[in-house]
Amino acid sequence: MNYKQFISHQGWVTFNYPSNLINIEEDEGTYLFYTEDTGSFRITPLKLEGKADFDVEQYLEDLCDENNGKILTNQQSLIYLFYISKSVDKDEDLTIFNWIFATDGKIVYCSYTIDTESSNQPAIIAERKEIENIIDNLEIK
Repeated sequence: MNYKQFISHQGWVTFNYPSNLINIEEDEGTYLFYTEDTGSFRITPLKLEGKADFDVEQYLEDLCDENNGKILTNQQSLIYLFYISKSVDKDEDLTIFNWIFATDGKIVYCSYTIDTESSNQPAIIAERKEIENIIDNLEIK
């Protein structure tokens, strides 16, 4: 598989992603990666201005408790929270994989959303592995 490099407009979030994913900026600062047939991966990097006393570890621990998640570390030695959530309404049943990185006054929210019914399809399983690879290699500078 071929890969492209993503660098946020802020210049401090980077990772490689599969070249078959379409990449657009949805809202100012939120980036969407998707194909027409599978899930969607979103990333939102936020810089906390004037928050010198922001406790990264406590923030992640509180979110972990609220969402029954796990605190993990990626290959770049960045600590992040992982949890799975659901969104169900009359027309959609979605599964959302969530990753939240927090370090040195910066927070990066990542999510991968799929139709719950398609979660066992080979294309979704393969794409989810690629998304997990992004998470494992994501860098915050």
